[in-house]
This record gives sequence, structure tokens and C-alpha cells, in this order.
Amino acid sequence: MRYIDKKKSSEEIVVEVSGTLMGMEATEFFQKLLENQFTSDYKIITLNFKDVDAINSSCIGKIFLFQKKLEEKGRRIQIKGCSDSLLKTFQLIKLEQLISIES
Repeated sequence: MRYIDKKKSSEEIVVEVSGTLMGMEATEFFQKLLENQFTSDYKIITLNFKDVDAINSSCIGKIFLFQKKLEEKGRRIQIKGCSDSLLKTFQLIKLEQLISIES
């Protein structure tokens, strides 16, 4: 698992995540990644999941919580570049109703 921050504009940062987000170690890694982004000043945080092949329910739960915390601050999260299987998972739990998701 790894990630790279890429500043897209003064208001948006793209966080490119790669690897498998499964297991306790991945969940802790993902939690720290989200916490680091929350302390930033970016209005839009884009998670690029093009190189993520699987994600567990704990990490999905972290996305829900992160979205709620950002919304309270007038900020938002979006997901781009996810695989068809991840997109289907997100659609199954209706995540796209809260967060913009593009494959």
C-alpha cells in the first residue's frame, strides 16, 4: 500500500492510492491517510483508486466518516479512477449518493 499526494489546484488535492486495502494494517494506513488530508486546507479531496484492487468494509466505513467530517467543514471528498469491481461495490452500498464516484 502506498499513496502519493498531487496538488491539482489551490482548492483540490488528488491522493493516488495503490495496493489492496484489506486487513488491519491497511485499515490503519488508510485511517492515517484520511486524517492527514483532513488537517489540510483543501476544499476538495479526490481519492484516485485506479490502482486499488480491493477494499474492506472498515476502509469503506472510514470513507463515510471522513465524508461526514468534511461536509461539516464545507469541504468534500470524491473518488475517481476506481475499477469496475470497486465501482459495483460502491454502488451496492449506495456510496455514490453521498460522494461523487467516477470509474
